[in-house]
Amino acid sequence: MDTSTVDAPPVIAKPVPKTLAALADEDGMPLQPNAPSAPRANFKSDFWLPIPSLFLPGFGQYFQGEWVGLGYTGAAFAGIYLSVDATSRLADQDAGFDPSRLFDGEDWDVRELTLGSMLYQGSGFLSAYSAFRSSVPLFQKEDGRYRFLKARESLGDMALAPVRFGHLGKASTFVPLGLLAGVLAYLVIDERSTHSGSDWAFSADDLGYSGPLAYNAGLTEEAVFRGWLLPVAYEYSKRSWWFANGAQAGLFALAHYNRANPVPWPQFLLGWYFGSMTRKNGWTLSESIFLHAWWDGLLFLSQALTSRRVDGGSAFRIAFPLPL
Repeated sequence: MDTSTVDAPPVIAKPVPKTLAALADEDGMPLQPNAPSAPRANFKSDFWLPIPSLFLPGFGQYFQGEWVGLGYTGAAFAGIYLSVDATSRLADQDAGFDPSRLFDGEDWDVRELTLGSMLYQGSGFLSAYSAFRSSVPLFQKEDGRYRFLKARESLGDMALAPVRFGHLGKASTFVPLGLLAGVLAYLVIDERSTHSGSDWAFSADDLGYSGPLAYNAGLTEEAVFRGWLLPVAYEYSKRSWWFANGAQAGLFALAHYNRANPVPWPQFLLGWYFGSMTRKNGWTLSESIFLHAWWDGLLFLSQALTSRRVDGGSAFRIAFPLPL
Protein backbone atom coordinates (compact mmCIF):
# COMPACT_ATOMS: atom_id res chain seq x y z
CA MET A 1 0.00 0.00 0.00
CA ASP A 2 1.35 3.36 -1.05
CA THR A 3 1.31 5.62 1.98
CA SER A 4 2.93 8.58 0.31
CA THR A 5 -0.44 10.19 -0.28
CA VAL A 6 -1.70 9.69 3.25
CA ASP A 7 -1.79 12.96 5.11
CA ALA A 8 0.22 13.01 8.29
CA PRO A 9 -1.74 13.87 11.41
CA PRO A 10 -1.53 17.57 12.22
CA VAL A 11 0.94 18.53 14.89
CA ILE A 12 -0.75 20.56 17.60
CA ALA A 13 1.70 22.85 19.28
CA LYS A 14 1.25 22.98 22.99
CA PRO A 15 1.12 26.50 24.37
CA VAL A 16 4.23 27.40 26.26
CA PRO A 17 3.25 28.84 29.62
CA LYS A 18 4.61 32.28 30.17
CA THR A 19 6.60 32.90 33.24
CA LEU A 20 5.92 36.03 35.20
CA ALA A 21 9.29 37.42 34.13
CA ALA A 22 8.20 37.16 30.49
CA LEU A 23 5.04 39.16 31.03
CA ALA A 24 5.08 42.85 30.20
CA ASP A 25 2.99 45.79 31.18
CA GLU A 26 1.44 48.31 28.84
CA ASP A 27 4.85 49.90 28.28
CA GLY A 28 6.36 46.62 27.12
CA MET A 29 8.83 46.47 30.00
CA PRO A 30 9.45 43.08 31.64
CA LEU A 31 8.61 42.54 35.25
CA GLN A 32 11.34 41.71 37.70
CA PRO A 33 9.73 39.80 40.57
CA ASN A 34 12.86 37.79 41.32
CA ALA A 35 15.20 40.72 41.85
CA PRO A 36 17.71 40.00 44.63
CA SER A 37 16.21 42.71 46.84
CA ALA A 38 12.65 41.38 46.58
CA PRO A 39 11.71 39.42 49.72
CA ARG A 40 9.45 36.39 49.57
CA ALA A 41 6.26 37.30 51.38
CA ASN A 42 3.77 34.66 52.51
CA PHE A 43 0.83 37.06 52.43
CA LYS A 44 -0.11 39.93 50.20
CA SER A 45 -1.86 43.11 51.28
CA ASP A 46 -1.88 46.67 50.07
CA PHE A 47 -3.97 48.05 52.96
CA TRP A 48 -4.54 45.90 56.02
CA LEU A 49 -0.86 45.15 56.59
CA PRO A 50 0.61 48.58 55.75
CA ILE A 51 -1.97 50.62 57.70
CA PRO A 52 -1.37 48.95 61.12
CA SER A 53 2.36 49.14 60.42
CA LEU A 54 2.11 52.93 60.45
CA PHE A 55 1.23 52.82 64.15
CA LEU A 56 2.86 49.49 65.10
CA PRO A 57 6.14 49.50 63.16
CA GLY A 58 7.15 45.97 62.26
CA PHE A 59 3.60 44.57 62.30
CA GLY A 60 3.45 43.86 58.59
CA GLN A 61 6.88 42.25 58.57
CA TYR A 62 6.05 39.88 61.43
CA PHE A 63 2.84 38.84 59.70
CA GLN A 64 4.78 38.15 56.52
CA GLY A 65 7.41 36.15 58.38
CA GLU A 66 10.15 38.77 57.96
CA TRP A 67 12.15 39.36 61.12
CA VAL A 68 13.52 42.58 59.71
CA GLY A 69 10.46 43.98 61.48
CA LEU A 70 12.56 43.97 64.65
CA GLY A 71 14.54 46.87 63.21
CA TYR A 72 11.41 48.94 62.67
CA THR A 73 10.08 48.08 66.12
CA GLY A 74 13.42 48.87 67.75
CA ALA A 75 13.61 52.25 66.05
CA ALA A 76 10.03 53.00 67.11
CA PHE A 77 10.78 52.20 70.76
CA ALA A 78 13.91 54.36 70.62
CA GLY A 79 11.77 57.22 69.31
CA ILE A 80 9.20 56.70 72.05
CA TYR A 81 11.92 56.68 74.71
CA LEU A 82 13.42 59.94 73.44
CA SER A 83 10.00 61.59 73.27
CA VAL A 84 8.94 60.49 76.76
CA ASP A 85 12.31 61.43 78.25
CA ALA A 86 12.18 64.91 76.74
CA THR A 87 8.52 65.43 77.63
CA SER A 88 9.15 64.55 81.27
CA ARG A 89 11.93 67.14 81.53
CA LEU A 90 9.85 69.79 79.79
CA ALA A 91 6.94 69.13 82.14
CA ASP A 92 9.22 69.54 85.17
CA GLN A 93 10.30 72.99 84.12
CA ASP A 94 8.81 75.92 86.02
CA ALA A 95 6.83 77.16 83.04
CA GLY A 96 5.46 73.70 82.32
CA PHE A 97 5.17 72.25 78.85
CA ASP A 98 3.97 74.69 76.24
CA PRO A 99 3.24 73.07 72.84
CA SER A 100 4.24 76.29 71.10
CA ARG A 101 7.80 75.64 72.26
CA LEU A 102 8.04 72.90 69.65
CA PHE A 103 9.27 75.70 67.38
CA ASP A 104 11.99 76.73 69.84
CA GLY A 105 14.75 74.79 68.15
CA GLU A 106 17.56 75.89 70.47
CA ASP A 107 16.02 74.07 73.43
CA TRP A 108 17.56 70.59 73.25
CA ASP A 109 14.70 69.09 75.24
CA VAL A 110 12.37 70.29 72.50
CA ARG A 111 14.78 69.06 69.85
CA GLU A 112 14.97 65.64 71.49
CA LEU A 113 11.17 65.46 71.56
CA THR A 114 10.99 66.41 67.89
CA LEU A 115 13.67 63.94 66.80
CA GLY A 116 12.09 61.16 68.86
CA SER A 117 8.70 61.81 67.32
CA MET A 118 10.19 61.80 63.83
CA LEU A 119 12.05 58.54 64.52
CA TYR A 120 8.82 56.83 65.59
CA GLN A 121 6.90 58.22 62.63
CA GLY A 122 9.64 57.38 60.16
CA SER A 123 9.91 53.77 61.32
CA GLY A 124 6.16 53.39 60.79
CA PHE A 125 6.35 54.92 57.33
CA LEU A 126 9.14 52.56 56.27
CA SER A 127 7.39 49.56 57.79
CA ALA A 128 4.19 50.34 55.88
CA TYR A 129 6.10 50.81 52.63
CA SER A 130 8.03 47.56 53.14
CA ALA A 131 4.87 45.58 53.92
CA PHE A 132 3.31 46.78 50.68
CA ARG A 133 6.32 46.24 48.45
CA SER A 134 6.88 42.76 49.87
CA SER A 135 3.36 41.93 48.72
CA VAL A 136 3.80 43.20 45.16
CA PRO A 137 5.35 40.01 43.65
CA LEU A 138 2.39 37.95 44.91
CA PHE A 139 -0.10 40.48 43.56
CA GLN A 140 1.65 40.33 40.18
CA LYS A 141 1.76 36.54 40.11
CA GLU A 142 -1.68 35.70 41.45
CA ASP A 143 -3.82 38.67 40.39
CA GLY A 144 -1.92 40.41 37.61
CA ARG A 145 -2.01 43.64 39.59
CA TYR A 146 0.70 46.25 40.09
CA ARG A 147 2.45 45.07 36.95
CA PHE A 148 3.68 48.61 36.34
CA LEU A 149 6.00 48.19 39.36
CA LYS A 150 8.82 46.57 37.43
CA ALA A 151 11.74 47.10 39.80
CA ARG A 152 12.25 47.25 43.53
CA GLU A 153 14.84 49.30 45.38
CA SER A 154 16.41 47.86 48.49
CA LEU A 155 16.10 49.83 51.72
CA GLY A 156 19.87 50.31 51.58
CA ASP A 157 19.63 51.94 48.16
CA MET A 158 16.90 54.24 49.42
CA ALA A 159 18.85 55.11 52.57
CA LEU A 160 21.87 56.16 50.49
CA ALA A 161 19.80 58.17 48.00
CA PRO A 162 20.35 61.57 49.76
CA VAL A 163 24.11 61.27 49.14
CA ARG A 164 23.88 60.13 45.51
CA PHE A 165 24.99 63.48 44.08
CA GLY A 166 24.79 62.17 40.54
CA HIS A 167 21.15 63.26 40.66
CA LEU A 168 22.38 66.85 40.44
CA GLY A 169 23.23 66.12 36.82
CA LYS A 170 19.52 65.83 36.04
CA ALA A 171 17.58 68.96 35.19
CA SER A 172 14.59 67.65 37.14
CA THR A 173 16.67 67.92 40.32
CA PHE A 174 19.23 70.63 39.57
CA VAL A 175 16.73 73.23 38.35
CA PRO A 176 14.34 73.22 41.37
CA LEU A 177 17.19 73.00 43.88
CA GLY A 178 19.07 75.77 42.11
CA LEU A 179 16.03 78.03 42.08
CA LEU A 180 15.34 77.34 45.76
CA ALA A 181 18.96 77.98 46.73
CA GLY A 182 18.92 81.29 44.87
CA VAL A 183 15.69 82.48 46.49
CA LEU A 184 16.82 81.43 49.97
CA ALA A 185 20.22 83.06 49.54
CA TYR A 186 18.51 86.34 48.67
CA LEU A 187 16.11 86.11 51.62
CA VAL A 188 18.83 85.17 54.11
CA ILE A 189 21.13 87.98 52.98
CA ASP A 190 18.26 90.46 53.08
CA GLU A 191 17.19 89.36 56.58
CA ARG A 192 20.69 89.49 58.03
CA SER A 193 21.44 92.88 56.45
CA THR A 194 18.13 94.31 57.69
CA HIS A 195 19.00 93.26 61.24
CA SER A 196 22.73 93.86 61.06
CA GLY A 197 24.34 93.83 64.47
CA SER A 198 21.81 91.35 65.86
CA ASP A 199 22.87 88.45 68.03
CA TRP A 200 22.34 85.58 65.59
CA ALA A 201 21.49 82.23 67.13
CA PHE A 202 23.03 79.99 64.45
CA SER A 203 25.53 77.37 65.64
CA ALA A 204 26.94 74.05 64.51
CA ASP A 205 24.30 72.36 66.68
CA ASP A 206 21.68 73.55 64.21
CA LEU A 207 23.21 71.33 61.54
CA GLY A 208 23.11 68.34 63.87
CA TYR A 209 19.43 69.00 64.47
CA SER A 210 18.13 69.99 61.05
CA GLY A 211 20.18 67.43 59.10
CA PRO A 212 18.41 64.37 60.57
CA LEU A 213 15.03 66.07 60.17
CA ALA A 214 15.64 66.68 56.47
CA TYR A 215 17.00 63.17 55.95
CA ASN A 216 14.02 61.61 57.72
CA ALA A 217 11.55 63.62 55.66
CA GLY A 218 13.22 62.78 52.36
CA LEU A 219 13.49 59.06 53.01
CA THR A 220 10.36 58.15 54.93
CA GLU A 221 7.83 60.55 53.41
CA GLU A 222 8.81 59.52 49.89
CA ALA A 223 8.50 55.86 50.91
CA VAL A 224 4.96 56.19 52.23
CA PHE A 225 3.48 58.78 49.85
CA ARG A 226 5.20 57.99 46.55
CA GLY A 227 6.28 54.42 47.31
CA TRP A 228 2.99 53.11 48.73
CA LEU A 229 0.02 55.47 48.39
CA LEU A 230 0.75 56.56 44.82
CA PRO A 231 0.92 53.07 43.25
CA VAL A 232 -2.10 51.93 45.29
CA ALA A 233 -4.16 54.90 44.10
CA TYR A 234 -2.95 54.30 40.53
CA GLU A 235 -3.98 50.64 40.62
CA TYR A 236 -7.38 51.15 42.26
CA SER A 237 -8.27 54.05 39.98
CA LYS A 238 -7.68 51.77 36.98
CA ARG A 239 -4.47 53.64 36.23
CA SER A 240 -5.89 57.12 36.17
CA TRP A 241 -2.69 59.13 36.61
CA TRP A 242 -4.34 62.47 37.30
CA PHE A 243 -6.51 61.02 40.05
CA ALA A 244 -3.74 58.94 41.64
CA ASN A 245 -1.12 61.68 41.68
CA GLY A 246 -3.65 64.27 42.86
CA ALA A 247 -4.81 61.97 45.67
CA GLN A 248 -1.36 61.32 47.08
CA ALA A 249 -0.37 64.98 46.69
CA GLY A 250 -3.52 65.99 48.55
CA LEU A 251 -2.75 63.60 51.40
CA PHE A 252 0.82 64.88 51.46
CA ALA A 253 -0.47 68.44 51.78
CA LEU A 254 -2.98 67.44 54.47
CA ALA A 255 -0.18 65.84 56.50
CA HIS A 256 1.54 69.25 56.60
CA TYR A 257 -1.53 71.19 57.69
CA ASN A 258 -1.20 73.18 60.91
CA ARG A 259 -2.14 76.57 62.31
CA ALA A 260 0.95 78.16 60.81
CA ASN A 261 0.23 76.53 57.44
CA PRO A 262 -3.59 76.50 57.08
CA VAL A 263 -3.51 76.25 53.26
CA PRO A 264 -0.64 73.87 52.43
CA TRP A 265 -0.66 74.48 48.68
CA PRO A 266 3.16 74.41 48.41
CA GLN A 267 3.15 70.86 49.76
CA PHE A 268 0.49 69.87 47.23
CA LEU A 269 2.61 71.18 44.36
CA LEU A 270 5.72 69.51 45.74
CA GLY A 271 3.84 66.24 46.22
CA TRP A 272 2.61 66.38 42.64
CA TYR A 273 6.13 67.02 41.36
CA PHE A 274 7.66 64.22 43.45
CA GLY A 275 4.96 61.85 42.17
CA SER A 276 5.64 62.77 38.56
CA MET A 277 9.35 62.29 39.15
CA THR A 278 8.72 58.84 40.63
CA ARG A 279 6.72 57.71 37.60
CA LYS A 280 9.30 59.16 35.19
CA ASN A 281 12.00 57.11 36.94
CA GLY A 282 10.16 53.80 36.53
CA TRP A 283 8.49 54.06 39.95
CA THR A 284 11.82 54.19 41.76
CA LEU A 285 12.34 56.69 44.57
CA SER A 286 16.04 57.54 44.62
CA GLU A 287 15.82 60.89 42.82
CA SER A 288 12.73 62.09 44.67
CA ILE A 289 14.32 61.13 48.01
CA PHE A 290 17.45 63.11 47.10
CA LEU A 291 15.49 66.18 46.01
CA HIS A 292 13.12 66.05 48.99
CA ALA A 293 15.91 65.68 51.55
CA TRP A 294 18.02 68.53 50.16
CA TRP A 295 14.97 70.74 49.61
CA ASP A 296 14.11 70.48 53.30
CA GLY A 297 17.78 70.73 54.27
CA LEU A 298 18.13 74.08 52.51
CA LEU A 299 14.95 75.35 54.14
CA PHE A 300 16.03 74.29 57.64
CA LEU A 301 19.47 75.83 57.12
CA SER A 302 17.95 79.14 56.01
CA GLN A 303 15.77 79.17 59.12
CA ALA A 304 18.78 78.60 61.34
CA LEU A 305 20.74 81.36 59.60
CA THR A 306 17.93 83.86 60.15
CA SER A 307 17.28 83.03 63.80
CA ARG A 308 18.36 85.69 66.25
CA ARG A 309 18.28 86.13 69.97
CA VAL A 310 15.66 88.56 71.21
CA ASP A 311 15.46 90.05 74.73
CA GLY A 312 18.19 87.82 76.06
CA GLY A 313 16.51 84.65 74.84
CA SER A 314 16.87 82.67 71.64
CA ALA A 315 14.43 81.47 69.04
CA PHE A 316 14.72 79.02 66.17
CA ARG A 317 12.01 80.89 64.33
CA ILE A 318 10.90 81.23 60.74
CA ALA A 319 11.92 84.69 59.61
CA PHE A 320 9.96 84.35 56.34
CA PRO A 321 7.27 81.95 55.10
CA LEU A 322 8.68 78.72 53.69
CA PRO A 323 7.03 75.64 52.09
CA LEU A 324 8.36 72.95 54.42
